Amino acid sequence: MKNTFITLLMFVLISYDGISQKVEGISIMDAVVLKEGMEEKYIEVEEFWSKIHEELIKEGKKVDWSIWKRLPGEPVSIDSKPADFFIFNNFESIEQMQANNDIDYVAIAQKVHGISKKKATKMIDSSSDPREATRSYTLSILSRAMAQDLKIEKGTIASISLMQEKNDDYESFEMEVFKNQFQKRIDAGAQNFWGFTRVENRSENAYNQFSHICFNINGEKEYNGKDDFKTQKLVELGMKSRDMIPNPGSMECVFIKQ
Repeated sequence: MKNTFITLLMFVLISYDGISQKVEGISIMDAVVLKEGMEEKYIEVEEFWSKIHEELIKEGKKVDWSIWKRLPGEPVSIDSKPADFFIFNNFESIEQMQANNDIDYVAIAQKVHGISKKKATKMIDSSSDPREATRSYTLSILSRAMAQDLKIEKGTIASISLMQEKNDDYESFEMEVFKNQFQKRIDAGAQNFWGFTRVENRSENAYNQFSHICFNINGEKEYNGKDDFKTQKLVELGMKSRDMIPNPGSMECVFIKQ
């Protein structure tokens, strides 16, 4: 895992050169494909890493870390296996992300688990054994809307929307038109979270059919609001500014450290 993690980290750091500072945060999303029959072992590995990430959050090295299990949906590509799990490492800035380059993970593992350097090294180096592949995406968090009492915890369900922008107006439509639509749903209790991200870079084996990803967490109430004529027309124009991949699925939170 150590060599794999360092390789992914270097990919992430290189990818930041062209990212605008005007973003709400940075997220590294790893789509993990497991080897057959390795889910239980994978969960054990992430249990080990969860305490390491918890310590990094306490030290101010990242904002949060979470793992989500993919729920059924249509495959994005027929040429490769869909992800079994998604890992998110979220950072408040490029600078915070880049500061992770010098972290001694073995030393932190020794500290939080009370184990020897030899055992910590062995655990870290073998962490990728349950994985068949990892597809990594560098995401700029462009905009968010959320309920004041939002609490993401184990069992929370989030949907994934994959978008391919068709023109330069797309991001403006999301942040100036669609965001308002989601905020109305949030205010009515029909939705708890909406997040809009742009894919800045991706690993060579990652999917390239989309340029942006939206994440949504529904609320418990129904929304019966209606748009005025102007808003309807803006929504129609916004829909024409991007293509959406149909039903890529949803995901359930299985680990979260904040």
